This record gives sequence, structure tokens and C-alpha cells, in this order.
Amino acid sequence: MGFFDFFKSKKKPGNELLESLTNSLFPKGIKDIQAGTNELLYILNNKIDSSIAENIFVKSSAISRIAKDFDKERLKLHLSGYCIQYFNDSQIDKYYNYLKTLSIAMLIDNRTPSEVRRVGENYVW
Repeated sequence: MGFFDFFKSKKKPGNELLESLTNSLFPKGIKDIQAGTNELLYILNNKIDSSIAENIFVKSSAISRIAKDFDKERLKLHLSGYCIQYFNDSQIDKYYNYLKTLSIAMLIDNRTPSEVRRVGENYVW
């Protein structure tokens, strides 16, 4: 280790974990995040700001993949912590179906959010 190596910033273990999780959820980076944000805005009839939608999408995507038994009740519990007021029951159902579709698309065909699209009321990849 050289003298100047001491002054280089070191990655914190928590940041490395967060970066790894983000890369696994959104392999195509901002393209995936934007696709999911846009779908959430569609589900919510564009009644919230895109930055709020992005925050909700990123957090709920993580919960949907990390939670052992992710179901609608788990999604409601998650959303009730900070944004449930933006959703009605029908929108929660639609959002839950979207998140489950993303998980299945990634698991089965290694597809990312930017590769999943809505056709009518269904999602395909």
C-alpha cells in the first residue's frame, strides 16, 4: 500500500451491499428504473410526481424480491409505511401483479423491468 492509498476513499460494506442489490434488481440501471417508474405512474393515473413514483418503485421492488413470502398483504404493509395514500385497492392489486410479473420474468427468463411491457391488462416479455 502506497502513501497516497491511505487517502483514497474506501467503500463501506453497506454501500457495496446496496450497490449489489440495485444491480441485481435493475441490471440495465436507469433504463430499468425508469420503465418501472413509468408503469407505476400509469397504474396511479399519473397523480404523483415521477420522483415519488421512482422512490416507491425502487423500494417496493426490493421488498418484493427480498421478502420471503411476498403477497398483497406484505405489499400493503410496506406501502403503509410511507405512501399508501396514493393507492386504492384496485391500484394495489395492479401494482402487486406488476411486481410479481417482474420477479417471474427475472427468475424464468432473466428479463429486466425495461423488457417487460403491458399488453392490455397483462404483462409480457
